[in-house]
Amino acid sequence: MSTKDALERFIFDQTDESTTVPVSLRLPNYLNNQLEELTLTLDKSKSSLLLEFIKIGVTETNTLLEKRAMNPSIDDKIDSSRGFKRQSFMLNTNYNNDDASHSEMLKNQEAAAFHKGWKEYICNLSKGDKVYLYQSGVGFVASGTVEGDLEKSDYDGITDAKYSKKLKEFKFGFKPISAKSFKSLTNDGANFRMTMVKLKDEQANKLDQEIEDRINAVEAQ
Repeated sequence: MSTKDALERFIFDQTDESTTVPVSLRLPNYLNNQLEELTLTLDKSKSSLLLEFIKIGVTETNTLLEKRAMNPSIDDKIDSSRGFKRQSFMLNTNYNNDDASHSEMLKNQEAAAFHKGWKEYICNLSKGDKVYLYQSGVGFVASGTVEGDLEKSDYDGITDAKYSKKLKEFKFGFKPISAKSFKSLTNDGANFRMTMVKLKDEQANKLDQEIEDRINAVEAQ
């Protein structure tokens, strides 16, 4: 990893790998027996094996959901004929696939999506729309209001692989708002594996207030 990459990861990646959360899990007897066999065969602890199995399962499930989110059907597309009504959207920063694209989006203060099947979502953003950037596994890490026109640029050596729009009033650096916290705040959920999801006005208002509170908490330290 280059010095530049290391700095960008330090500044823009808010993944916390230093803490763990205890989880209670009850296994069917036959699965527990197989797990015991594996611990003896591989000379690994049960907890370490479970952790690796969960990591693999999460990765594979994310891949399946991301493929399903690609090339959405007409019924799933965001209505672009909505006149002057401003809307709010959660935009996934693509961290699971490419942490560099996540860092680039935060550094450039923009809403962006990459490669055919996903980049087209950005076309549905209108000036004045509110965008909340979401880092998978971490939470909401930034917000801003769409200001610029659609920009097309090369990415990973592919012509026009990136679509983006600039964000103004960009807010970043607050403690991330996790999916669990989002549900607690809004008493509602969202599809956190879609590239872009429209949020309800009530959800956006709750996020705005929570972001402001967390920014104030950082400044007060």
